[in-house]
Amino acid sequence: MKENEFFEIEMLRLMQNVSKIITKVEDEFLKKFHLTHFHARYIANLFRYKRLKMKDLNNLLCVDKANTTRAVRDLINKGFVEKVGVGERKFDLQLSENGEKVAKEFKRKIDSHLDESFKKFTTEEKKTLFRLMNKLSEGVADAGNI
Repeated sequence: MKENEFFEIEMLRLMQNVSKIITKVEDEFLKKFHLTHFHARYIANLFRYKRLKMKDLNNLLCVDKANTTRAVRDLINKGFVEKVGVGERKFDLQLSENGEKVAKEFKRKIDSHLDESFKKFTTEEKKTLFRLMNKLSEGVADAGNI
């Protein structure tokens, strides 16, 4: 195996491991609310932006309409999200009062986990990692368009 192939395989393994650990942390926290990491990004974005349309969630999360429809339906049925506006098609989504409480607690948990995860990093290393991850994200997106 060439050195470059080994590096690429190891890099992919490390990224999958990080993703798996974060997913596990999210699932462990959210299970008391009968939610999973599948719902986490929707809750986080509604908490951050306060009111969004379904289309906005699709775009922010880079997911298809069907995934958003399923996640939002779950969150509405469980009382964490509510529709705001008029009509069946013209509405925004926002967190309910209960959803806000979950989102605040979730944010504290994730922030604490990330603080612990990055405690050995300098500020400059964090900035470099952020730039590299953005560059990787663009490259992966470009490669997917081939």
